[in-house]
Amino acid sequence: MENSAHHLFLKANNERKFASYLSLIFGIILLCFKFYAYHITNSQSIFSDALESIVNVVAAVITVIVIIIAAKPADDDHPYGHGKIESMASTFEGGAILLAGILIIIQSVQVFFHGAKVSEIDSGLIIVVGAGIVNGVIGWFLLIRGKKLHSEALKSGGLHLLTDTLTSVGVLIGLLMVKFTGLDWIDPVVAAVFGAMLIYTGGKILIRSGNILIDGHDVDTIKLIAGLFQKHYRPGVIQIHFTRVIRSGNYHHIDCHMVIPEFWTVLEAHDFNEAFEASVIADYPVGGELHIHHDPCHRAYCESCELANCPIRKLEFKSKRDLTFEEITAPMGSAAI
Repeated sequence: MENSAHHLFLKANNERKFASYLSLIFGIILLCFKFYAYHITNSQSIFSDALESIVNVVAAVITVIVIIIAAKPADDDHPYGHGKIESMASTFEGGAILLAGILIIIQSVQVFFHGAKVSEIDSGLIIVVGAGIVNGVIGWFLLIRGKKLHSEALKSGGLHLLTDTLTSVGVLIGLLMVKFTGLDWIDPVVAAVFGAMLIYTGGKILIRSGNILIDGHDVDTIKLIAGLFQKHYRPGVIQIHFTRVIRSGNYHHIDCHMVIPEFWTVLEAHDFNEAFEASVIADYPVGGELHIHHDPCHRAYCESCELANCPIRKLEFKSKRDLTFEEITAPMGSAAI
């Protein structure tokens, strides 16, 4: 089982590296095309798109580096592994996107008041459309892979590229409006609008990655764990509460409190605990470990405990309670009434 888990871990890391390399290669290609388009058109909206592509390339380089580092196993200096660096990279990318949006708006305002003439619109349109399509495909690929592989760096990169695709759509609309109306002031206005979009996207990435860095509560992850606790329930699991998760890249550290029969010996509790932990982690979508703190039942859960032949039972068993999200996250166990 350990060899199989290690093989899956290595396979997932290789997939992360491949996706990050792909993002970097296409990012460099698109950057060159967009700046060429700006050179021939003098379009402020295309310049805003090209400026964002600089952020794409820098972020892609950082993503490649952090995914390599995040794949390193835990050591004496980093007992929880190196996965947190992915969230640090996402935080940097969010900040860079936000900064790019601010710079685009500042530049657009200056161009709006000083004026600029857009030329070679047809050539610019072709490049913008091509870049938008490529960005959309790569962004969708990174987002899907990031979700599957639980990689914050890939998810942030994918979200960024999909936003870049929307920027390209806006640039396309703006250039078409300039082409058919002859009003050059439309170009910097469109650039400013999509600068604001970048600020919004960068802010969202900053908030999400920052929340992971400080180990904020992730509802989706806890709900997944609640489902696995319920799936692998066995008599002896009387109640689970105070479940917490540290997300370190593609490796999660889970701990919880479990109420068990108070008459069990240390050895019985240990063996039961190991079997339950192994079954849950074997079903977990990424690498991880589960640590359980034991609490004695104090004969307060008899009506919801279906353990057979219990020598200390005070009340007859009535029905088992589901291990719900609310219950497993509560700081204290609540006895069945």
